[in-house]
Amino acid sequence: MVLDYGQMGIYAGEEGIVLAFDPGRDKTGFAFADSEGGLLLSGIFPMNERDEFFRALSAGDVSRWMIEGNADDFMPSVKVIAVGNGTYSREFREYARGKLNAEILTVDERNTTLEARGLYWKIHRPGLLTRLLPEGLRVPGRVLDDLAAWAVALRALRIRL
Repeated sequence: MVLDYGQMGIYAGEEGIVLAFDPGRDKTGFAFADSEGGLLLSGIFPMNERDEFFRALSAGDVSRWMIEGNADDFMPSVKVIAVGNGTYSREFREYARGKLNAEILTVDERNTTLEARGLYWKIHRPGLLTRLLPEGLRVPGRVLDDLAAWAVALRALRIRL
């Protein structure tokens, strides 16, 4: 597999998909993004279910942990794995290297949680009263580890949405 690391980031091809992870001590967010940065599917799995998640990933069915997107007939052709370089990154990369057959890229994940808030409001348009609040004061109704993983994927692709 050939990856282009040009000024525009990684080009995984028209059919290529980036699978990004935001690993943490207790839970890990994951996101599948297309080569243009579009979110295809995302979710969160507890770290104590990591083995089960990777078995399900190999089988092509991670719907149990899905939060955003559609898992119907979703069989990803992952070209690049992007892993945030924060908490438990090294251990997670070592584990994933033995489980996944794709290029693994380490991505700076500073401020991805803040980016995840913005991404949340892009896909879940706030109601009228919430829109009156400054974006920094809006509180999403759920944890955002999966959208932080999407931000990692966007950084791997060097795309800003």
